[in-house]
Amino acid sequence: MAKKEKEEQAIAAEGAPVQKKKKNDIWKYFLSIGMVLILTVVSLFISLFSAGGNDIVKGATTIWESLKSASIGWMLGIALIVFISYCIDGLIVQIFCRLYTRHYHFHQGLANTMIGAFYSAVTPGASGGQVMQVYTLKRQGIEISNAASIMVMWFILYQSNLIVFDILAILVEWNKVMSLSSFEFAWGDFHITLLPLIIIGFIINLSALGLLTLMAYSHRFHNFVMHYMVNFLAKLHIIKNPDKSRENLRVQVENFKIELRRLQSNVPVTILISFLFLLNFFVRYSIPYFCGMALSSIEGGFSFMGMMDTCFLSAFHQMVTGIFPLPGGAGVSELFFTLIFKGLFTDTMVAGQVIRSSDANMAAAQILWRIATFHLVVIISGFVSAFYQSRPKEEFHYANRQTFVTLQLETYEVRKVSADTLYETRQLSRKEIRKELKNWNSEPLSKKNSDNGKKKPPSEKDS
Repeated sequence: MAKKEKEEQAIAAEGAPVQKKKKNDIWKYFLSIGMVLILTVVSLFISLFSAGGNDIVKGATTIWESLKSASIGWMLGIALIVFISYCIDGLIVQIFCRLYTRHYHFHQGLANTMIGAFYSAVTPGASGGQVMQVYTLKRQGIEISNAASIMVMWFILYQSNLIVFDILAILVEWNKVMSLSSFEFAWGDFHITLLPLIIIGFIINLSALGLLTLMAYSHRFHNFVMHYMVNFLAKLHIIKNPDKSRENLRVQVENFKIELRRLQSNVPVTILISFLFLLNFFVRYSIPYFCGMALSSIEGGFSFMGMMDTCFLSAFHQMVTGIFPLPGGAGVSELFFTLIFKGLFTDTMVAGQVIRSSDANMAAAQILWRIATFHLVVIISGFVSAFYQSRPKEEFHYANRQTFVTLQLETYEVRKVSADTLYETRQLSRKEIRKELKNWNSEPLSKKNSDNGKKKPPSEKDS
């Protein structure tokens, strides 16, 4: 009896810190949701204030009238576009999973994407999304090491194509980028100028992948960051634990090299997924334009070029909001929407008279856009996260980016062996084919003819 009591006391003592940590994580989770709600309300009041000419009541009335007059057909179209964008994400997950198993279906990829969307929306810097997707993949029958590989490859291709899209947006809309320097948001003595923020946002997008690439393939740069840079940031108290930061960097760099090699071994899949990412950027970034169409506030009606301009402006919006690691970009997304899309929406005219100003239409479009791309998605993905049969267990609900780094470390050896084997096998096959081609081409013509056409030169498709 005494032995049993001691064991129970020991278990209780060991479990106490875990229970306390779990409670702290729950509070962080609800704090993130509370922050989203508060910032959303604040941004709504700013929109009402702006639309009503410093009169909140008038602004609310004007925006409500705009929303009531919105085209039902265009609004259903917006909902369909949002659904298509998440279907493309689900297809990307399915294609990645088909590298490891044939028994993974589209609906599983879509559910996985929705779970990732929910946790990305309610955690700072979208830090919980990928972790929850990994554990969802595990529950869906994918090995945990393969699930980690999928999410790292997803990050590499997503970030690469985001940079490509950003560069394309800057090249096409260079004049618009330069004119954005004159757009300022003033609240008393507080001013925000967009151009420097766009530059910083682009650098952040570029550095996320560029830093890993340089550290992976430049020994000098790797040592510079691991020693001098980390120590410098630690002295400035930006990094609290330099040793842990070095370990996290090392893990991420090594995993980047592994999964990049795996992508190089699956070139057709890499090209296909890159195409789907770029397509999805165009689909998702076009939504502000269709919000304007729903409110009849786009000058001249629908225009393909006008829609493309909006897609590129949305890329600038992503660059700016990506600077602020707030849950779901709450508050900043709405604020910068009104600045970046300021010239997109026009007055609504009836019989030559203005019945709704461009500011009112812009505020209504911003609310419609935010509901379609964030609030509605959070509600639907929240239900999927709560009731999906293969959702992660309770103990994973409060995972963060550090959890994902730990997961990469734990599965490193297994993934390295599989990636190296795949890459070396593919390279060996290509060498053998080239050797056969060389031997075949060096044979005398008479010998080739003696085969009566039966012997054919090998093809790289054979690999």
